[in-house]
Amino acid sequence: MSRPLDRPRCFLNVAVSLDGKIASAARELPTFPSDEDRRMMDRIRARADAVLIGASTLRAADFPLRIRSAALRRRRVASGKSEQPLNVVLSASLGIPLNGRFFSDPGTRRLVVTTAGSPVRKREAARRSSEVLVWKGKQIDLRRLMRELNRRGVRELLLEGGGRTNFEFFRQRLVDEIYVTLCPWVIGGAASPTPVDGAGFRPREFQQFSPTRVRRVGGEFFLHYTRA
Repeated sequence: MSRPLDRPRCFLNVAVSLDGKIASAARELPTFPSDEDRRMMDRIRARADAVLIGASTLRAADFPLRIRSAALRRRRVASGKSEQPLNVVLSASLGIPLNGRFFSDPGTRRLVVTTAGSPVRKREAARRSSEVLVWKGKQIDLRRLMRELNRRGVRELLLEGGGRTNFEFFRQRLVDEIYVTLCPWVIGGAASPTPVDGAGFRPREFQQFSPTRVRRVGGEFFLHYTRA
């Protein structure tokens, strides 16, 4: 499948329960991904030039978006890429842990995308460890951001949530592929987050993806879809 020349190819990776949840109603992260899922996540991250998350994901899981495998990192370097993908976080208000693990990791480059409505002191604090990109207005323009990332050499963008961020990418039809690990657990809860939350789509707006691969390892299914 070809991609528009003005933006990166965007692929989503997520692990979900049998009932389609990614965390509990209290936003507690599950521990159900297996060693095989973690290896799969490493391979998917190794494909990416950048990994993008929203503010809610960073607040829920404050850690850098790194490739663990030394072999995969060496392969990236040999191909002319950086050892680790660029870490991108979207936060309109900068209500994120600026002194946390994500911002203290010395092995990753970071790009913080925010708006002119965020506090200046927080922008300055973020600039001590990251590059900060400030959009005019109160919202981040995702299409403009994708063009900017493309201009910076990002050809492959991995989207890792959360649900509201993912929804905005789907709403603007920016997601080209989906990787799903289906885990043999049930979480439940009407308020439990899903891979794509937000306002949701009307039936005429539903987006269709075609399955390209299904693989079973133990109790998990690894699924891959591309936009139909």
